[in-house]
Amino acid sequence: NENQRSIEEICICCGSFQIHTQHPLFHGGICTPCTENFLETFFLYDEDGFPAFCTICCSGKTLLMCDDPTCNRCYCLECLDVLVSPGTAEKIKAMNTWLCFMCVPLSSNGLLKRKKRWRAKLKCFYDQESNHLEIYQPLSPWERKPINVLSLFDNITTERLLASLFESCIVPQSKQDRMRAMSLLFGSFIFDVTFPFTFSSSLSPLAWYFYQYHRILQYGIPLESSQRPFFWMFVDNLVLEKEDRETASRFFKVHIKSSPSPDCLFFTSCLLSI
Repeated sequence: NENQRSIEEICICCGSFQIHTQHPLFHGGICTPCTENFLETFFLYDEDGFPAFCTICCSGKTLLMCDDPTCNRCYCLECLDVLVSPGTAEKIKAMNTWLCFMCVPLSSNGLLKRKKRWRAKLKCFYDQESNHLEIYQPLSPWERKPINVLSLFDNITTERLLASLFESCIVPQSKQDRMRAMSLLFGSFIFDVTFPFTFSSSLSPLAWYFYQYHRILQYGIPLESSQRPFFWMFVDNLVLEKEDRETASRFFKVHIKSSPSPDCLFFTSCLLSI
């Protein structure tokens, strides 16, 4: 029948016909918005330690919880009544003990049919749909080549020796040299990397270096599709306060590391060796 569709052609989370992929736990499709919602909320838990959203649609206001102490998965009333059968939610409410569809041996309940090897399919779903970082094939030590580095604010001789990766280091000494280097790297645009006029006053934030560096980094970082290697390193010579360092970690999306040298330094970098 032309008006009939298989469950795999329908998003079992919202009923949309615009299918993006297949639901990882149950037979049925899932659209793009529901896929994004699933990825973000499936592993979210409330303060009481129980799942915060429906196992099927990752939404729902009123949830019914499985009574198996090793499970505790939740299901919304809408999914139960639509995918299993009308009135299922009320029947479950009347039960003293209810084991959910992931726990009982019976794999099919109305339109809701649990997938075999769903744990592996759930992992595969996250591996394929998540925006994971691309992992490159490592090079052997004799194939690795040193790289050249531009230092914007200060001489990083000590830091580059610790990293043991850099062949040479260009340190622009004047404002004109810095702007010339920026122009060569990023094209013609007006940008000043010198101190702010009131840097010596108490009104200027100590985190000025960090915010300027992050701004420059956004200009220089290549597109994700680019094959050009790009590495960055931000060094804090105990200038930033603890709160500023935590802010820097959030901006860079990398945890700060401290150096083992007597003159303690804090590093933030995309280089795995640091």
